[in-house]
Amino acid sequence: MAYHRVLYHPNYGQAYREALAQARADLREMHAAHLDELAALRDEVAELRAIFLDLVRAEREQAEGTLASLRAQLEVAVARLERDPQRPLH
Repeated sequence: MAYHRVLYHPNYGQAYREALAQARADLREMHAAHLDELAALRDEVAELRAIFLDLVRAEREQAEGTLASLRAQLEVAVARLERDPQRPLH
């Protein structure tokens, strides 16, 4: 049975640890950047939602005003169409 011993350079272990530490640092940095970007996107969504709600509110108020005007016109038209009971039909 032949025994083959694996030989490593003396700096191999230290270089491996440094590479892992650098990878962890890079991952932490990327995670922080992603969290910052996510927070910025959430702020933007909140701002857009507020703008959308303002637009909906304005459109609703305009529609309610238009509806009130149409109802008033309808009442006038119906009042003109109602016949006078004292007046003969022909």
